[in-house]
Amino acid sequence: MPSLFQSLSQLPLLSSLFNLSPNRNNNINNHNGQSLNPHPVPFTQQCPYPSVRSCPFPPPRDINTCCVNHPSGHFLQTQFWDTSPALGAPDSWTIHGLWPDLCTGGFDQFCDSSRRHDDIPAALKAAAPPELSGPLLAFMNEYWLSLDGDNAHLWAHEWNKHGTCISTLEPTCYADDDDDDDDASATGHDHRHGQTSGHSTVDRNYPDVLDYIIQTTSLFKTLDTYTLLADAGIVPSTTATYTLRELEDAMETSAHGVPVTFRCNRFGELDEVWYHFAVMGSLRTELRRGDGGKGSRVKDVVSAPLSDSTTYSPFLNESAIREIFIPTAPDGVISNCPRQGIKYRPKSTGHKPGWPPAPTGTRSLSTTATATATAAPFSGKGHLKVHVLDDPAVASSPSGSTPTSTSPSLDALADKDEGCLIRLGDWYTSGTCATFKAQRDIVDPGHAALFSLSSSYSPCLIDGVTGKFECTKSSAVQSIFSSDPERPVVLSYRNSTVFYASHNPRRFEKVGIYADQGDDGSRKIPLEIHWIPT
Repeated sequence: MPSLFQSLSQLPLLSSLFNLSPNRNNNINNHNGQSLNPHPVPFTQQCPYPSVRSCPFPPPRDINTCCVNHPSGHFLQTQFWDTSPALGAPDSWTIHGLWPDLCTGGFDQFCDSSRRHDDIPAALKAAAPPELSGPLLAFMNEYWLSLDGDNAHLWAHEWNKHGTCISTLEPTCYADDDDDDDDASATGHDHRHGQTSGHSTVDRNYPDVLDYIIQTTSLFKTLDTYTLLADAGIVPSTTATYTLRELEDAMETSAHGVPVTFRCNRFGELDEVWYHFAVMGSLRTELRRGDGGKGSRVKDVVSAPLSDSTTYSPFLNESAIREIFIPTAPDGVISNCPRQGIKYRPKSTGHKPGWPPAPTGTRSLSTTATATATAAPFSGKGHLKVHVLDDPAVASSPSGSTPTSTSPSLDALADKDEGCLIRLGDWYTSGTCATFKAQRDIVDPGHAALFSLSSSYSPCLIDGVTGKFECTKSSAVQSIFSSDPERPVVLSYRNSTVFYASHNPRRFEKVGIYADQGDDGSRKIPLEIHWIPT
């Protein structure tokens, strides 16, 4: 029996000779019930053809960021599997978001406060007529769901945090398109934002928000995680467990064909998957003839009706999505699931014991963290204390391994002074510890949180070239960190809780801390970094 997602995906998307963007045709802005223009005129896009892939290496000296997503060109399409309480259909995952990561690692966030939108449904209704915004919002309310029931809050958070960091959706890029239309109008072509007054509707109609939502939902429709796993015999069960290798093989041998990032909660239950992509060209939707034409790329965004049909689809078709989003290997945080015994639980209407979760286990869309007496580790403000590992074997233990006698309790560590990190990220034993701020990125029920760190001086990161932990003003990005699921006060980076230094600091000496031992193995001191709340 086909899954609900399969049935949905088989609904016909009307293919016509013409396709148009809901925010770029002069008739599309007509919200008084009139039909859309079935014969839009194509426009000339400034961007080169064939399109340029994001994150080119080596990067060119000059990059047109309206045509290439830069510097955030590594995209993640993230999905939830929430079981208790259950969200969405029992045979479908749900949307988390579409995230642009920096090509060099890490990510930017909340990139343009002037484009903040707290009412996404209103923005979509302003950007497109009800024939398009209606089905789009209906799909979102079925597949883009928030654990607290406030779906619109989740959509606004995803746009404000991630969507505003996509360079090809910058307002100036739409202005460039308008310039092209001005030239075209002189030859009798329609202006995509044209009004009788001649004023641009870019600011009023939120084309950037609409394009972000179209791309996110359209990409999700091509990534049926439930079926991809089920085809490999991996289905939700109250008794069966799976290995990480089985999950990875299921994806790598599927039509997707590329590794993904699996995420598990602290109970070892699969609850999230991240797909990784490079992007060809711009994410702006555009007016194009359906047959392409020389120098154009077909982008079936909104299906204009044929003369005998009034059916519309607000989504890109699958072939267009596969042309734009190119699967690629993960960057940054890797799967945190255990190697074996992974639980893939069916969605249920019941609640697990202890529901609702304590404040430390609630998905939060807040952009600020406040430290309290009961604050979770790596939330609010704290010190980063160093603990040198006595047992070299611990250096090979992955995050989530069973604690050993070499890993002290929080109270024991506070009493034992082995130094701490100062504001530039160096290890120091002869002075006062710096205060760091941890800002949560993803916090799901039972999920080991992801977060960024910053000192009073600047954001912190693991340098992609040297592997050094540093917080300098030249750091324009932040790394994503996590904590050990069984010892949540222990910092983890890329699934490892072990960091390295070349030697112990002498008096008044600052020593660098690294995520690896170095190519020559010269960093021989294994250590852990523990969170001490302030």
